[in-house]
Amino acid sequence: MLIPIIIVVSFVLFVYFKVQQTKARGLMESRWYSSKASVAVGIAIGTFGLNAMINLGTSVATTIGVIFIIYGGINVFFGLKNYKTFLPYARKEVEEIRKQESKEQPAK
Repeated sequence: MLIPIIIVVSFVLFVYFKVQQTKARGLMESRWYSSKASVAVGIAIGTFGLNAMINLGTSVATTIGVIFIIYGGINVFFGLKNYKTFLPYARKEVEEIRKQESKEQPAK
């Protein structure tokens, strides 16, 4: 019962991060959310492959499950790599946008 919950939660997180990506105000922030979405979908795909291996148990299901686990692991690996790369740039970009927005607002 735990595996389907992980799959659903990771797909919900994927959709959430994709929505946040469209709302992002800067390029680096958008890429940062994209990397988080990549991790979420990688977990979902890998868990789906694991579920197929466990529940179906045939040689075809095992082969496809291993392929899904490898593909999900690649998504998670590169998503985490991109997350670490874009995080400092996204923070800097958000700070600059906030400073710019505070300058544009008239003082009361």
